[in-house]
Amino acid sequence: MLTAAAIAALVSLGSVVEAVPITGDIGFTGEFTQNGGTRGNLTTATSMTIVAPAIGTTHGSFVGATLVSFASPIGVNPAVGLTILWQVMVGAITYTFTSTSEVQDVTTISHLHLSGTGTITDGIAADATTGTWQLGFGRSGESFEWQSTAAVDGPTVPTVPDGGSTVAYLGLGLCGLSLFSKKLTAGSKQ
Repeated sequence: MLTAAAIAALVSLGSVVEAVPITGDIGFTGEFTQNGGTRGNLTTATSMTIVAPAIGTTHGSFVGATLVSFASPIGVNPAVGLTILWQVMVGAITYTFTSTSEVQDVTTISHLHLSGTGTITDGIAADATTGTWQLGFGRSGESFEWQSTAAVDGPTVPTVPDGGSTVAYLGLGLCGLSLFSKKLTAGSKQ
C-alpha cells in the first residue's frame, strides 16, 4: 500500500529528469580590426579583433538576449580552433556557445568565412543542444557577421518524455487504486 509520502516522493522525482531543449537562433554584427599581414588583404591576416559586437536577430530561446561576451581575437589563416564563441543572457539565464569544430572554408583578399558545429548550454547539462555556426569577415567596412542555428534534432542528451506529468499521473493512478482497494476490502468485511 502506498502512502501519501511515497506518492509525493514519486511526483517530485519527475521534475528532476525533464530536459528543455534550447531552440532558435541568434546573430551578431559589428566591426573588427585585422591583426597581422597587409591591412585590407584578409589572406595575410593572423587574427581578427572584434570591436563593438552587437546582437542582430534572435529567435526562440534567445529572444531578449543581451550580449555578455564574444570571442576575440579570432585566429585565421589557418583557422585556430575556438572554444567558447559567445555568451548571452536572457533574463537570469546565461547561454554559452562552445565550438566543437571549425573550418575556414573561404579565404580571399576581401572575405574570410569560418563555420562549424558546437554546443549551446544554459547551465543545465540535460538541456545542452548541438548547433551550427558561421562567421564571416568582409574587408568592406571591416564588418563581421555571425550566425548560429540550434539543431532541429534537439538536445544532444536524450530527454525523458514529459517526465513530470507522467510520474504525477502514475502517482494519482496509484492513489486511486489504493482507495479502490480500501473500498473493496471494507465491502467484503460487512
